[in-house]
Amino acid sequence: MPLYDIDRLVEEECGASIPTIFAHYGEQYFRACESRALSRAVQTARGAVIATGGGVVTCSENRALMAEHGVRIFLDVEPATALERLQAQHETICAQGIGPETRPLLAGADPLAGLHTLFNARIHWYKEAEFTCSTQQKSTEQVVQEMIAMFIAAGELGGVAPLVRHVRVGEGYDVVVDWGGIGRLVHYLTQLHVPTRVFIVTDSNVQRLYAQPVLQSLTRSGFTPHLYTIPAGETSKSQQQLSAIYDWLLEQRAERKEAIIALGGGVVGDLVGFAAATYLRGVPLIQLPTSLLAQVDAAIGGKTGINHPKGKNLIGAFYHPRLVLVDPSALLTLPLRERTEGWAEVVKYGIILDAELFAQLEANARALREVSSPPVELLCRIIARCIDLKAQIIEEDEREQGRRAILNYGHTIAHALENVAGYGEWLHGEAVSLGMVVEAAMARKSAMLTGDDMRRQNQLLTALGLPVTSSGSVQAQDILEAIQLDKKVTNKQVRWIMPRRIGEVTITHLPDDIVLPVVTEYFAEKR
Repeated sequence: MPLYDIDRLVEEECGASIPTIFAHYGEQYFRACESRALSRAVQTARGAVIATGGGVVTCSENRALMAEHGVRIFLDVEPATALERLQAQHETICAQGIGPETRPLLAGADPLAGLHTLFNARIHWYKEAEFTCSTQQKSTEQVVQEMIAMFIAAGELGGVAPLVRHVRVGEGYDVVVDWGGIGRLVHYLTQLHVPTRVFIVTDSNVQRLYAQPVLQSLTRSGFTPHLYTIPAGETSKSQQQLSAIYDWLLEQRAERKEAIIALGGGVVGDLVGFAAATYLRGVPLIQLPTSLLAQVDAAIGGKTGINHPKGKNLIGAFYHPRLVLVDPSALLTLPLRERTEGWAEVVKYGIILDAELFAQLEANARALREVSSPPVELLCRIIARCIDLKAQIIEEDEREQGRRAILNYGHTIAHALENVAGYGEWLHGEAVSLGMVVEAAMARKSAMLTGDDMRRQNQLLTALGLPVTSSGSVQAQDILEAIQLDKKVTNKQVRWIMPRRIGEVTITHLPDDIVLPVVTEYFAEKR
């Protein structure tokens, strides 16, 4: 989106810096220039971001113009913090030899007192803004993520037609891919006819971004939302956190027909899904996945559960949600590492089921990694395609008695790696990426997979920013021992998902003389 900085526009018009304009012509002249610049920007810059100075609100015409033509965000900061930032900016400018920068309205002996005076005089106008975002002790990236989350939750994002896939298992449920859909949660809840009291469980990262605007939106529409927050990270998929959720639901006297909403990534979805499956022997579950990994995989199919100290996902249940609402715009608020890991599950679908999807990823890898401006329609279509592929498998084999096991390609090594390294050192998608590399090498050693297809897989993983080599202190023997606790072990033999070519895999057992050398190679002790 184009950016217009009102201070810069004024300086360009006048051919002088703001301190010079104040010194030669006074504040009233500057305010008139400021109003003209704002008016021009508003009239010519549709769909732009306009950065105003703090004093723009002192003019009633400016306030009316902003209210009529835009969505206003008040970036809130304590005067003392503002002064610290100004002083740091001043020191940086002087160090660059540009010369001191003065703030005309803070030219008195006590700039902090001046900031307090200005803040107190303007605060009632600042509070007219549709959104308020505190910038205290936050990086620029964090502030931007919170602003985007506010737009999403307020329903300000849209423009792409929702894509719907009905999953035909049990009573059936819809998976909806809706860009900006979090802001339309009320609409989807109303369609489900659930009671107006709802219970939202999220993690500490997502809570910071979405809790307040989502709760406000629900409350304004007549719902009574209750919120519970777990610590972010894989370690929260535990018996301790599960019991804490039970305690909270009991304290709230949650009833059997009242819905639980899992707002977050795969950890939240798995944990909350298991809580919904077992609390009062089952209550309505709504999955609202905010990570790419959860959107294309974890939230679909009814797998719920927690980890055990001896292995990942060893305790759980199959329990299908009433709705999965996938909002790809939520990916804009993820840190890069968390966003990147999800591509491993997307690549997995291409390897196991869809050569055309794999080729599409190869052709668009660079664009799909773009953080600031992803190709929205393409992203939505790819996510919807992954959902459709998983739904087809689930409808054929709901409880993983047969073909559904192919969805675990890369996961045998991945789950062992996560467990041995300690949950949290490797993100799940990162472990799946390396798992696919190792398992493809086994297929290659078994003469099932060509070297060219193995290289294509690894090159795509690399292009999407995913790991293809081991790092850390994990040893081969630890991986081999952890593999024996995999859920796919039958009669003490591991069932491996082996790729035959891009788009096709098989389920098989492998002899030790295939598994041992490959695992040893990839997890050799680092010197």
